[in-house]
Amino acid sequence: MKPALKTIVPLLAVAALAAACNPFAHKTSAPQYPKDSRFSEFVFKSDETPTVKDRTDSVNVRWPNTNASEAHIVTEYSSQTGFLPDQDPEFWLTAVATVPDETIQLLAEGATTDMLLPGIYPDLYEYVPQGCQFTTIDPSVADKALAPNKEKIPHDFGPMDIQALAMSEDCHLLVFTALGHS
Repeated sequence: MKPALKTIVPLLAVAALAAACNPFAHKTSAPQYPKDSRFSEFVFKSDETPTVKDRTDSVNVRWPNTNASEAHIVTEYSSQTGFLPDQDPEFWLTAVATVPDETIQLLAEGATTDMLLPGIYPDLYEYVPQGCQFTTIDPSVADKALAPNKEKIPHDFGPMDIQALAMSEDCHLLVFTALGHS
């Protein structure tokens, strides 16, 4: 090897190792979620690792007309931006809930033509059977039908606005996302 090349090769090796250990380098190994073409992209971010919880009360208290008999949810605060904590922090919720016929009928008038299911946290996919047929519901209709009086929701649960919702009449399921502020 030429002397200049002998000097450059070790420097390149040191630079590559330093870049691999740099905590400020761009992370290309972000969590890879399973792909399911039925769902829109999951877009919510959090500083914490989300976990799935069985919390029927969280759904039924925030949206009293849901009458869910079972609910699997993921709820987290959105990622903080900047150095100061948010004065009115945003939090998100994604859920799959089992509901009665009355809830399905209540939402039927809000049917839209969207084809993809809401972008829920991917660990919730397992609660949405492949054979279910879904109808997307206009979020504003869903919000008014399921929570007609948000003023009555206890403060510790925090009211939330539905961002996307789909219902399955044959499987008695709701799949939805919501945002709130505390």
